[in-house]
Amino acid sequence: MIGRREEIAAMQSVFYRNRYHGALRGILFSLGIIFFLILIVIYSAVFVSPLSFYGTATSGQLISMDSIKTQ
Repeated sequence: MIGRREEIAAMQSVFYRNRYHGALRGILFSLGIIFFLILIVIYSAVFVSPLSFYGTATSGQLISMDSIKTQ
């Protein structure tokens, strides 16, 4: 027959095991989101679209202008 102390110890073991697994799931989910966001930042840094500038003439006509890259 299981004594009261053994029953309490078993209940605590189950409680802490369940809490550990829940925290582990949360951490893995957070790491997945962080990894996904890092990939988005790297993609946006590597594949930068060129800037396009437009000027307006005195007649109101839009003129496409080339951007000058400085290093």
